[in-house]
Amino acid sequence: MDKNYIGDVGLGLIVDCGRDISGASNTKLVVRRPDGSTVEWAATVHAVDGRTNHLWCVTQPGDLNMAGQYRLQAAFTLGDWSGRGKTAAFTINRPFE
Repeated sequence: MDKNYIGDVGLGLIVDCGRDISGASNTKLVVRRPDGSTVEWAATVHAVDGRTNHLWCVTQPGDLNMAGQYRLQAAFTLGDWSGRGKTAAFTINRPFE
């Protein structure tokens, strides 16, 4: 699909963390919604082309309940480091836009 809409469920999000995160724990996506509120979505380490540099998340009912730009950051603990990655963004549209 070229666009994603309010109410979509099962949208897979893959975030490239830029390095091997196979040993990461406390994995999640920190999401700033269009209204400015912040939520956390569960995410798992995911391999793409044999590289475990990614976090994978699938949207659940209620996750995409408003139109606009969603900004997100990968967050996890790896060894003695804990923090967030670069900010990514995607847009959710109103039906029939």
